[in-house]
This record gives sequence, C-alpha cells and structure tokens, in this order.
Amino acid sequence: MKVAIVGTSNIGALKYAAPRIAALFPDIEVTFFGLPGGKFDMTRIKGTLFGPDRSDHKMSRLSRRVNGTPQIDLAPFDHILAIGDMLGLPACLHTALHYDIADWPARSGKPLMSEPAFLSAMEEAIALRADHLRAQFGGLPLHAALAPYPTTAVVPDSPLHHQPYAAMATHPDAARIEHLFHQRLIAALQARDITFVAQPPETIAQPFLTKEPYGIGSQDFRTERVILNDHRHMNADFGASLFQAFALAIGATRQT
Repeated sequence: MKVAIVGTSNIGALKYAAPRIAALFPDIEVTFFGLPGGKFDMTRIKGTLFGPDRSDHKMSRLSRRVNGTPQIDLAPFDHILAIGDMLGLPACLHTALHYDIADWPARSGKPLMSEPAFLSAMEEAIALRADHLRAQFGGLPLHAALAPYPTTAVVPDSPLHHQPYAAMATHPDAARIEHLFHQRLIAALQARDITFVAQPPETIAQPFLTKEPYGIGSQDFRTERVILNDHRHMNADFGASLFQAFALAIGATRQT
C-alpha cells in the first residue's frame, strides 16, 4: 500500500517518526511532501501533479530543496493524508472568546450571541477552509488531519504564549465548543469526500491543547536535528500516534 503524507511544516512529526511507522506498518510505503504553511496554502493540483505552479520558480526551488522534487504525482498512491490546515478553528475560537453564548449559562460580561448565530459562524468558517482544501486536491479522495493543537506550554504568559488557544484553557465551555466544532467539521469534510482523522485522544491534555511532552524535541521538517521546541510543532512520538490513527482509518494492519 502506498501512502502520501502531504501538508505544512506539521508533517515533520510524522516524517521523523518514519522508522517507527515502517516497523509498525511494514506493508505501507510512505512518501512525504511538505511546504511551509503560507506556501502550502498556495499549492494546487494540476492533473495528478500536486505542488507549486511550475512558473513560480522560487517556490519550485524551495520544494525541490525540501522534498527533492518540485511536485508530487499523487496518481500512484492508494491513500493521501493532508495535514496542517486548521480548517476554520482559530476563527471559531476567536468568536467564542469575544462573545458569551446567550443560550449557555456561563457569563463573562462580553456581548451576547445566540447559539444559532455562533453555530452559523462556525459552519461558515469551516466551509471556507474545507472548500479551499478540496480545491487544492481536485477530486482525489482524501484524509485530513488538523494541525495539532499547541501544547499546554503555550498557556502561561511567556515567549511561547499562543492565542487563541491559551485563553481557551480556562474557557468554561471549551469541551462543548470542541464537540460542536468536530461535529460540524466531520460533516463538512464528508460532504466534500474528505475523511477526518482526529488528533489521538492520548495526546490531548484538554480541549484545544496537546500534552506538553509531545512538543519537546520537535524538529524542523526541512532540516533534521534542527530543534524547534515551539510547542506548536510536535515530535515523533506525536507523529507515530497520529499515523496509527490514520492507519486505522484506512484499514491497515499493525505489525504485532
């Protein structure tokens, strides 16, 4: 079975877990193709070739340096996993942090928004990014995973502090919001022939935050042994866990 893992810098967690993935799933041949977030966002498929437009020589050179090729032909692959798009989540969290939901009991003195209005805004934010992801890959069947939640290390007011996730750590309705977001995300992706691969529960500390150990020792996907430790990119332990969730979704059998 041939699998392509395609995405932003967040593919690094799986890329550096490749030896473990090969040991656990020896029947799966994995190929990685990634670009930094903003540059990945501009990539599109043409025919079966995915990558920067060949007329963009600067991006093509970057892709060749990172991936060994300016583009990847996705035709030979049995399954494709796209990683790195937040699929509307930051917009949803910012809305949740700026309004109290009138239908829910918690109050913080912020302006009120009805639950139907909140859910409508959530669905709109998801749809915009789901449409973009589908357009990037044309009609190819696709699995997708969100960029990982940052770790709990981003919550304190320090150089790692990262919003809107830090503020969600104390939000009284964080679990409810996470549930509602996943419900609507799964439905939106299914409507576009995309299968959602959720972040593995064992990696999650609380809604919208990853357990801190998974952020320690993360490496730059472009250059091995360049340590990031930014707690927004995850390490190979996280990558191995996410790949196992994906393998389960595609019906692969783990080596015992």
